Amino acid sequence: MPATPRLDLNAVEHALRQVQAHFAELSRHFTEPRDPFTDEVLCNVLEGYALVDHYVARGIDLFHLQQVNLMLEINATVLCGSDAARREEFAAHLAATEAHFFNNVEGGIKDLYNWYCGYGSDSVWKRAAGVYVRILSKPQLFIEGNNRTGSLIVSYLLMRAGLPPFVLSLENAEGYFNPSSVIRNSAKHGVKALYELPKIKKKYAAFLEAHAPAPDTFFLPTPLRERSLR
Repeated sequence: MPATPRLDLNAVEHALRQVQAHFAELSRHFTEPRDPFTDEVLCNVLEGYALVDHYVARGIDLFHLQQVNLMLEINATVLCGSDAARREEFAAHLAATEAHFFNNVEGGIKDLYNWYCGYGSDSVWKRAAGVYVRILSKPQLFIEGNNRTGSLIVSYLLMRAGLPPFVLSLENAEGYFNPSSVIRNSAKHGVKALYELPKIKKKYAAFLEAHAPAPDTFFLPTPLRERSLR
């Protein structure tokens, strides 16, 4: 049985550093202002990719009822990393996020889980796009960090299918941020959502597929993959 492809975190970081270096220029083409792409944000996102890589390598199913809570760890990582002191500083926020995640009737994990179970026959691109739309549309799955967490969960789904992750780059930044603004301002429920969200999902799925990197762009060479599992 072939080894599970492992992420090349150096390659991921290189792509993110390029975006960071040109973020002011890229931002001129965004439809909404975005927070600065600081070193802290970048490092936390990189830790998030490492966590997703770990989940995929261990065969963890984030959409199994007994493992959906692991999505909270992805969100906590993009917000404050894995540092114990930062986790303590964010403790009240993380507790509030957990309550929101499990108890929000309209936009919590039950809504996402039910949507995912209903679209199992979709292509991985449509499922990943639909999950992203469901996380980001109102009410959002998390209190903060929905864009970053959603993109990492998209990457998780793509990697589970043997595809490279979605990684922000100079080429896809505008196509990522501007549709994300549309999704954030869209409601999950109501008459408008019935015809609006499927169109958004279809367009975002096409974007993901069109901007998919070459198969080995963000994966380690095979010998290193096997070594990393030992």
